[in-house]
Amino acid sequence: MRAIQYKEYGDPSVLYLGETDKPTLKKGEVLVKVGASGVNPVDTYFRKGIREVPSFPHIPHFDLAGEVVELGENVTNLAVGDRIWATNAKGASAELVAVEGAKAFPLPAHLSYEEGAAVAMAFMTAHLSLFYRAALKKEEKVLIYGAAGAVGQAAVQLAKQAGAFVIATAGNEDKAAIAIKAGADVVVNYHEENVLKRVQELTDGNGIDVILDMSVSENLDDNLDMIGNGGRIVTIGSPVNNQPTLPWRKLNMKNASLLGILLFTVNSSELVKAGKEISEGLESKALSAHVGEVFSLEEATKAHETIEAKKVDGRIIIKH
Repeated sequence: MRAIQYKEYGDPSVLYLGETDKPTLKKGEVLVKVGASGVNPVDTYFRKGIREVPSFPHIPHFDLAGEVVELGENVTNLAVGDRIWATNAKGASAELVAVEGAKAFPLPAHLSYEEGAAVAMAFMTAHLSLFYRAALKKEEKVLIYGAAGAVGQAAVQLAKQAGAFVIATAGNEDKAAIAIKAGADVVVNYHEENVLKRVQELTDGNGIDVILDMSVSENLDDNLDMIGNGGRIVTIGSPVNNQPTLPWRKLNMKNASLLGILLFTVNSSELVKAGKEISEGLESKALSAHVGEVFSLEEATKAHETIEAKKVDGRIIIKH
């Protein structure tokens, strides 16, 4: 079968389309014929060697949508022919991928495979951040950075569905429009307004209940000024500096919580719970995917170049 691969770390040019063996199913797994896979920023970190891969040649990507074509032993929640989406699916850029049956979730008939692949890591990260880590409650105020991005746009939808008041940040009018369409109550253009000042106005000086931050090292000091007493800051990413200085006194005085989230290490029961709730939201059409640009398997290099250029809002998808 065909699969996107690389034999060494490097820039996007190391990617190539090659042949590899069909996966052998383990107990509890299903074989999925992939219709589309998703490219995430973390995939570029592995490709560059910032994070190590177990061996070469390596088949990248973790998000997919497709059709179940074979059941492994002890799989009872799925049938051959089921359309599914999944994340944490190692080697998702192959034509056939073995996926844990319990972590493969129903893809509603009205969604394409491209949309299913776009849902995966973005919605799962957003859902776990809001509900597993921050325990978001109805009518709480939540600040979501980068709301036009994949995780941010998903988080806006999920937070609004939960009854929260959503303040989003965006860098221009086009990005603000994406956040508004997703359901944000207020969008702050951080190039034109001071986010800290605007949040204080919107909360009558009481601060925000929950903050979802995609680049925490750059915002931590302001976050601790904006957070309300007992508030929760979820640190989804910190790409600029992954060892930021902690303003401990501010954190302590606010009785605030600084919470980590890493999809790859989340407890399986939480992952399954989140996946089921996301699929229910997709089925009812309360949630929708955010596809940015679609590439072919042969265009893997271009797909990685595009995500690194950060010029496309929405998910970068590879159609199989």
